[in-house]
Amino acid sequence: MAFSGGALDVYSHNYFHGLVATQTGNIILMASNLSQYNWQQMLPKIVSIILFTVGFLLGILLKRSNFSHYWRSYTMLPVILSSLIIPLLSQNLHLFKIGLLAFGSGLLMLTFTGTQIEGNPYTIMMTSGNYRKMLNEWYLYLTSRNKTSLQRRNAHNYTIVVLSFVIGACLLAFISLILKKYSIWIVTFTFLLALFIEIHQAKKTIR
Repeated sequence: MAFSGGALDVYSHNYFHGLVATQTGNIILMASNLSQYNWQQMLPKIVSIILFTVGFLLGILLKRSNFSHYWRSYTMLPVILSSLIIPLLSQNLHLFKIGLLAFGSGLLMLTFTGTQIEGNPYTIMMTSGNYRKMLNEWYLYLTSRNKTSLQRRNAHNYTIVVLSFVIGACLLAFISLILKKYSIWIVTFTFLLALFIEIHQAKKTIR
């Protein structure tokens, strides 16, 4: 999820001039566009914020309904399908494309809110909060007189999440030089992998 979030935001910024997972970044970039009277550059960010919000609110409804043991798996389908078809759509549909990705990102963000790694909460598809927690865990471990394996493992877990985001962003930037608009399919692949893992986990809970 972290890897996909980094890759997705880099792709969206490169091709649509907006972000889909990091909405704080959208607000900052939009304010910058506003100061330069660049209304055209503001549009993708506005569309992203609106569709992200719609996806997030829909996620709340789905989470409360709990209509199936596989409901979390279903919420992954919009971003998988949209990332798959976006390179095949007309190049004139930038706002539509970023809207699709933002909607799917908002849905996923709510769906996996509260997700934990060995008891430690983390945020999927963005890394600012994870980065702060990583620094905090390393500080506690390195300054503690009685270092424990649990402290070190917590620091390692957050480091893995942060590095995954960074690697996803950097790898997408590199691959896009070769594959161009089709580079988003790396996001499709990683989300498909996450989907299979989620389905496997759901099966285990049913048993």
